[in-house]
Amino acid sequence: MFDAAEIGGHLDRHAPLAARLRPRTLDDVVGQRHLLGPDGALRRWVAAGRIPALVLWGPPGSGKTTLGRLLADALGLGYLTLDATSEGLPDLRRRLAEADTLRSIEGRAPVLFVDELHRLAKNQQDGLLGAVETGRITLVAATTEPPMAGAVIAPLLSRLTVLRLQPLSDGDLQVLLDRGLAAYVAEGRSVRPDEAAVRNLIGLAAGDGRRLLSLLEGSVALLPPGREELDAPSVLAAAQSRTAPYDRSGAVSAMIKSIRGGDEEAALYWLAVQLVAGDDGRHAARRLVVAAGEEVGAADPAALPMAVACLDAVERVGMPEAHYALAATVSYLARTGRDWWPGAALHRAVELAEAGADPVPPHLRPAAKTYRHPAEDPSGKPQAYRPKGRAAGFLGPRTPPTGRT
Repeated sequence: MFDAAEIGGHLDRHAPLAARLRPRTLDDVVGQRHLLGPDGALRRWVAAGRIPALVLWGPPGSGKTTLGRLLADALGLGYLTLDATSEGLPDLRRRLAEADTLRSIEGRAPVLFVDELHRLAKNQQDGLLGAVETGRITLVAATTEPPMAGAVIAPLLSRLTVLRLQPLSDGDLQVLLDRGLAAYVAEGRSVRPDEAAVRNLIGLAAGDGRRLLSLLEGSVALLPPGREELDAPSVLAAAQSRTAPYDRSGAVSAMIKSIRGGDEEAALYWLAVQLVAGDDGRHAARRLVVAAGEEVGAADPAALPMAVACLDAVERVGMPEAHYALAATVSYLARTGRDWWPGAALHRAVELAEAGADPVPPHLRPAAKTYRHPAEDPSGKPQAYRPKGRAAGFLGPRTPPTGRT
């Protein structure tokens, strides 16, 4: 933790508080002990003097951008940035040319930090492949979206090591809050938040360190001249909302898992979290279609048509009227039966096919003369439809569907 004297010695008082308190070394970073602790992968790679191409996956305010810069500093590497939200392929080509120049001067590939990697178009991500493969750059990318779920193209993902960053714990946020208060002491202000204000600051930050410091700064700015006591109403006034930052992927995941577990109320609650955050419902509706096939399967033939109709309603009618279709579908899927065997069996079949697909038996080929249509075969003798040598049950035991809860 910084003390007041140290903080006062290096901060620009006109910069936002979060920027003023940005860590200067890896030892200053709050949180991510699983990566930065003595046995953490990042700590050990830095000690060895080399890091692989990385993608830092985590929620806002967990330190992704800060880590990108500090890793370059710790390794003594040049540092270049690319913002996927505003820069395109020409900008990427310029950064690679700059990287070549730095490499020729310093003898080592610089770090190229790509913020919001999931926002790069596929052709832009393709542009990174060769540079990563040949070592022109040491890629460190950041994303808030799951890289394995399509946010990063497969060829690039296969060249990256994915590191999961966690939201900051309440203890981590308390450390940041203490640093922020020390910064005000260094400026001659002894801001004293009461217990309720601390709870609000940490609760509304919801694991986001940047948001915590921004809330603190906004709350202090609302205090009348000469007042140093910070109370809960001031924090709420600065936040302008009692709602924590919206974790879309987390809320959708919680909704689907609640449906899987048959908890109708929980599933509706997590749907409500999405709607209160202003989500247009399309992503939720698409996931409900998946859940109807994956979770319900063949146990209830009405589930999939209902989910597809819900998606159609959301796209055609829009919000808020489509709330009812979403609520009805979530409720139905949570209460109806479950049949996980088809999906699980398909995954096993895919694994077998990937290991080497069996040849199609001659009587099952197009226009086969030896094939017998069951309705036209007077003998009634069974035919073999499985690949040769595959006995019944080769895709695993058939589990009975569960009924409605």
